[in-house]
Amino acid sequence: MDNSAIQRVAQALDLIYGTDTPFEQRKEAERVCEQLKEERDAPMYGIHLASAQSGLSPMARHYGLQLIEHALRHRWSGSAHSLGSGKKLTMDDGAQLRERLWELIINSCQAGSGEPQYIREKLVSVMVMLIIRMWPSRRWTDLSTQLMQLYGMSSSHQEELTNGIVGALLPKSVVSELYPNGYRMTTDMGPITQVSTGKGSKKAMVILLEPGNEDGWLLRWAMHASEVAQRMVAQGSQASDQDEALLVMLLNTISTFMDWAPVKALVVIQIVQRVANVLRVPSDLVRQHAASCLEIISRRNSAVGEDRDIILLQFAQENSGAVVAAMMQAYATTLPSAVDDMWQDSADALAVAKSLAQVCVSLVTLHWARKKCGENVLPNPGLLLELLMALSKDARYTVASLALMCWSTIIKHDTLCKVPVVISAFSTLTEHTTTSLFNVCRSAHLISEAMHGAQGIDMGINEDEVEQFDSLAELRTFLSSEIRNRLLGIVRGTCNIDPTGFIGWILPSLLPVFEQPLTDASGNRDIGQVSIVEAAFMIVDTILSTLDDYEQHALEESDMDAQTQVQAARVPCYQLCRQVVGFACDDPQLITRQLQTLPSFSFLLRPAAMDSDEARNLLFKVLQKCTSFLKFPLDAPRVRELRQVARRATATLVRIATAIPDSLMLIYPDLAQLVQSSIADAEVADTVKCYLSEFQLTLIAGATCSVPQRKELAVPIVQPITETLREFAPAFQSVQDFVSFLGLPTLDQAHAIGGSSAILGDAKAALEAARRNRHRLTHILSTLQICLNRTLDGHHHSGQNLAAVWGDYAGDLVPPILLLIRCLHALWNPAHWEHLPWHSAQAKNGLFGLLEMSHAERSSIIGVSGQKDSADASNEQHQQQGLGRQDAQLSIEQRGIQYTLTTLRDNAYRCLGRLAHLPELLDSRAIPDLANNFAGCLFADAPSMAPRHWQILLSNVVRPMLETVGNWPGRSAAMQQEQCVAAIAGFVPVWLGPLLSFTTERLDSEWHDLMVRGAVLTSKEDIAALALGGGSHAAEAGAGEAVDDDIVREKMLRDWTRAWSQTLGDLLSTISLWFPEASQIEHELMNSSRINVGTAATGDSGSRTRAGSGNNNSALGAFILGSADIFAGLLTSSLHVLQYKDTQAAKRMLSSLSPIAPSLAMVSLMPMYLPPTPAHASILQTYTSRLQKSLTKSSADACSSVFTWLSTDLVAALTAVLCDTHLIDLQDPALVLLGDLVFYSASIATRMPTHWTFRNSSGAADQPATATASSDGAAPAIVPVGDPGLVFRQTVLHSLAPVLQRSGIASGEAEQTIVQVCLEPEKEPAVQ
Repeated sequence: MDNSAIQRVAQALDLIYGTDTPFEQRKEAERVCEQLKEERDAPMYGIHLASAQSGLSPMARHYGLQLIEHALRHRWSGSAHSLGSGKKLTMDDGAQLRERLWELIINSCQAGSGEPQYIREKLVSVMVMLIIRMWPSRRWTDLSTQLMQLYGMSSSHQEELTNGIVGALLPKSVVSELYPNGYRMTTDMGPITQVSTGKGSKKAMVILLEPGNEDGWLLRWAMHASEVAQRMVAQGSQASDQDEALLVMLLNTISTFMDWAPVKALVVIQIVQRVANVLRVPSDLVRQHAASCLEIISRRNSAVGEDRDIILLQFAQENSGAVVAAMMQAYATTLPSAVDDMWQDSADALAVAKSLAQVCVSLVTLHWARKKCGENVLPNPGLLLELLMALSKDARYTVASLALMCWSTIIKHDTLCKVPVVISAFSTLTEHTTTSLFNVCRSAHLISEAMHGAQGIDMGINEDEVEQFDSLAELRTFLSSEIRNRLLGIVRGTCNIDPTGFIGWILPSLLPVFEQPLTDASGNRDIGQVSIVEAAFMIVDTILSTLDDYEQHALEESDMDAQTQVQAARVPCYQLCRQVVGFACDDPQLITRQLQTLPSFSFLLRPAAMDSDEARNLLFKVLQKCTSFLKFPLDAPRVRELRQVARRATATLVRIATAIPDSLMLIYPDLAQLVQSSIADAEVADTVKCYLSEFQLTLIAGATCSVPQRKELAVPIVQPITETLREFAPAFQSVQDFVSFLGLPTLDQAHAIGGSSAILGDAKAALEAARRNRHRLTHILSTLQICLNRTLDGHHHSGQNLAAVWGDYAGDLVPPILLLIRCLHALWNPAHWEHLPWHSAQAKNGLFGLLEMSHAERSSIIGVSGQKDSADASNEQHQQQGLGRQDAQLSIEQRGIQYTLTTLRDNAYRCLGRLAHLPELLDSRAIPDLANNFAGCLFADAPSMAPRHWQILLSNVVRPMLETVGNWPGRSAAMQQEQCVAAIAGFVPVWLGPLLSFTTERLDSEWHDLMVRGAVLTSKEDIAALALGGGSHAAEAGAGEAVDDDIVREKMLRDWTRAWSQTLGDLLSTISLWFPEASQIEHELMNSSRINVGTAATGDSGSRTRAGSGNNNSALGAFILGSADIFAGLLTSSLHVLQYKDTQAAKRMLSSLSPIAPSLAMVSLMPMYLPPTPAHASILQTYTSRLQKSLTKSSADACSSVFTWLSTDLVAALTAVLCDTHLIDLQDPALVLLGDLVFYSASIATRMPTHWTFRNSSGAADQPATATASSDGAAPAIVPVGDPGLVFRQTVLHSLAPVLQRSGIASGEAEQTIVQVCLEPEKEPAVQ
């Protein structure tokens, strides 16, 4: 063996793994290492390199093992003796390798060896490869002895190596070892014998028995574990630590096989019973591992057939359920009452209890109650049910939760829920469920108090359980969601089985709950009673909802018996509902739960039941209950909680209106009077009144009535809104009028005379009038936004769409909203400030302060709360200096104006976006010159608008506009697409083209400035760290204020970029090139399932697949395809997004381009061929007619503008993505899109049938592409005059030149690869 070769390899490895190694040296070092693999003595070189005595680096030792692995994988012959020459490895070579590898394994197990993990893993892997090739044979009969040698060593690595060798070996080649008398096929060449198989005889190799291992290792380990367990049980507390360690090691080794060992083998060796018996050992550690092993086995499934339930039967049926009995005995030791005597650590007892509960979950959900099982496969499930009942009653919620999951599954199973023994358990289960629900609610209340600082509270939860959660909030969520939902699921399932019996059983226990006081004898709040009432509300809600679903199903199935049962349950339900609605308390949390329960009363208040006085009285009581919570004194000590209760009350009214609109219409006059009295009540907050209007319109939208009736009913609600907007419209005519409307001149005057205390007479009245007007406008616009959001959703079949009603008011709503938006935008333009009616420079500065971001908005952007940075402090000081630092009243007035501006902006944007659902929006008679007015809103003061406002504008106005214009529910079907396109053509071009140009230019400039400054945002964690003044960037900046400002600016820019990417994606998703005749030409041209002309790359041929799924406005897509400027602007803007250093925006853009770019490439290539028949010409004309304006400059051009965009601009943009370190996560999707472009575009030429012919610019036969030198002496440009496939390949290579140069790939090699793809499109090219 040449020692110099060892040194050369070691040096080469140092170069390979060096961080600063030049590219050429790294390539040469890799060549040296690859050459050594082909040497005859490569395995011996590997042994020497891998030896710890070599003194080489761990990387070199790992490479030595790779040499051995390569030789075994590629050069193993298996012959008994040397062949005399050549590089093949024989059994003699294998025997030598075995001895040396075994030495390495033993040395790695020595104490203090410090062997790295990855070397141990590779060593195990190589040894396994050798075992598979050599063992068992006459040359290797002592593997059992060798494994036992490892098994008995005291090193910490022996278990890993033993499990690794055996566990990795068996799945691959010797599964038969798991059976008794585990015979193995030898690797020796021996005489052929005849072996009887039952179906005749077949030839087989000589089968040898490994001495000392006739039964197989798994059975031997299981038997050994049973013997050690029996000895430890007999010795009790005197059991040795050595036995405990040995038993744990045995269980760990057995567990290694449980995931994949054949199920039949596990049954034959009775592994379930043997492991279950180990649960009796009085050792925390042993019981934990035994329970974990049973958990693994319980998850196993036999595929199909008669053995499908074999695992379940092993646990619950064999030996009269001995395994379940052992589990019950082990579980009893984990109960709190027995833990102190039986366990050293109560946390270990909890872990074992959870493992046993998880075993039950697997047995029930995967086996006994699996979905496709229509029979009860357990003749006697009593023991299993008894264990489940005990687990569900466990006071430790993490244990009980698993048992509750089992019961929920059983109850929902159509067969098991009818088994007598299961039914008999339901009554006990339900009684326990209600008690548990009370306890869960109580614990959740107590946790909330502890979270708010209460001390010395007993939450009623096991301490070990509390430690398993990261926080009290997480524990409360676990109780309030997972546990509570499972308990209510059991209530729901039990009620569904026998509604009448369940109601009769539970009613006596629920009715007294609502009559008990919520305070104790001392007058303090009784947490226990509050929890009981809250749980009772939940149970009532669940029962009534279940009965409603049960009744609807019975009506659908015409099940008279079920309907009779429901009818019998109504009478006690009325009694229960009267108790619920009559319950009174002042606890906001209980009131909220009570309000959440009221919508479930719909079960009793359907129109068919409204003939009875009882139903009508109940409905009135429900409405009165809701409205009673609407008003509250604004100076109340708990005003915030009361406001939330009022909001919950209006939400409850909306839910009731959605559920039973026809029932409410029967009492509409009285209902309207009730609502109007609340609206007129001064103690009802304006925010609440907005939602009352929403309730009324929701009712009108859902009721069964004609359109004229809806319009008549909606007039009293909508008309006040339009009248108020009309009243305030003069204030929106100019920015000066709007500033006066806000009251800024009066504030300016107050500052000039020394504060609000000096304001008298007309000035004070003006200030109050401005405040009232701001309040009215804010309220009316909020009401409009809430009502539009509820009743103008744009869905075709929505039961709550009032488009016919809102359409009559479009002319009254849209113009003032546009004027308002224009005034709001004008405020951001300093050019307007000189003409505003103020008298002092401080007032101007004050207005500037009003337009800055608030502290809450700034904190929201930064991603932290509760922090007030120096920038915010300076802003506040700046505002105080501008509007009177000493006058608190002026400061309040200033904040009111700031709130008004923010609210008006958000609501005006959302209202306009919703109103876009109306076809009347484009009716010039209703709204004259809408396109120019909307364009004026966008661009009049566009340069002064901040990125934050553009992001909001895109999300709330532009995207809804593009989604709905021309895509109106119920109207587009009646209108021809040509009419929709014509309507779009009169509105969209005025502003969409300029928007594409302006936004792209502005974003280019903003991102350029950001890159010059240096981007600071890379992750949410960085944002938080920088906002708190930490991080390297903060240290470099030296000023927290400057860093925070940079964070805010960059975050706003990224949000704007992402909103713009979504907008462009929506536009691309409207484009569809498919039409019915397309499938014919697709099939003929492509003849490949991977290529579909005019559809998405992943779509089926002939399917209407569009680019993405964000927008289905086909009329807008048709318009875009027919508009050259907009289509070109859209394609250009999409590529600019790929250049910005924002992964999320670029990723969304790539996903939008991926479906459409290959289709555009193919369709743009088709005009370059002469169609052979008139039919083909007609189809081709249909394609090109859609894109005539966008694709081609003239019909005679050989290449289209889109073809140039695809082959030059898009490829260049993708190349830039591949080279950009900021967008490293996008390399895979960029490569996929680039590959699709090359494959699709070039394949059309090579797959074209012979009766299609090329045509160049003059229509002549095919000519080669030519390269012409440009006037400035630059590289020759590709002039497409011939084969478009060749042109495309050359253009792609030209665009890829920078990437090829950086990666060291010759352009000729890349071109050869591309040509191979093009000439053999059905073969996947090898990755170079």
